Amino acid sequence: MYLKETIDSFASNANILKLLKKDAQFNHHCIEEMVSKGTELIYNRDREYFYLIEQGYVKYEYDGQLGRRFHFLFGPGSFPFLPIYEDDVPNISKIEMLADVRWWRVEFSFFKKVMRVEDPRNYILLAYMARTRRELYAITIQDRLNSQDRIYFSLLSLIDLGFRQKNNSVELPIFLTYKRLAEFSNTSKGYTSKVLSELRAKKILISSKKPWVITDVEELRRLLGADQLPQLS
Repeated sequence: MYLKETIDSFASNANILKLLKKDAQFNHHCIEEMVSKGTELIYNRDREYFYLIEQGYVKYEYDGQLGRRFHFLFGPGSFPFLPIYEDDVPNISKIEMLADVRWWRVEFSFFKKVMRVEDPRNYILLAYMARTRRELYAITIQDRLNSQDRIYFSLLSLIDLGFRQKNNSVELPIFLTYKRLAEFSNTSKGYTSKVLSELRAKKILISSKKPWVITDVEELRRLLGADQLPQLS
């Protein structure tokens, strides 16, 4: 059993870069890049590098073996993908920039070489796998909800990418729109607008300007049903 704080601290953005920079060949294998909002990058199975996000948000999307499409949202300090096994790499996947992004492009082979020395207990991979497990659990939960609850669930899922104003109030990410929320919730834009209107009337949400604000996180959890939620924030 590991302490979450220990793993998360070791696998932080700053510490990963610190470990990689210990190798004199860092600048030959790791490149800092700026990518503009709206850019879409398509990947096949042949991948020689992965990304570590320093600033901005991305959506990572791929089709599963049964043809179902999955998407995940990532912010600063995250890897959009870091396959543990070669067989884990999907045939086709896509990264879409939800904001202007600054990230490090890191060669897989260099990462593995450095981590054999600097992370012999595989804390970084453990942190990545734990996060992936939570994300897959969230997908399973959301898939079983009705349309209204999927919208509630999506809003709560975005808390970790937002800015907590105080204990019960959160600014949601600036990229969030009616269209985006409908996409994340697998509902229509019209229905999403109706549900958000009801949340505004209940003083739970402010969405008249950016960024949107959940003004009562606990009440939104109550509407969804706390027993249905994984630990999202």
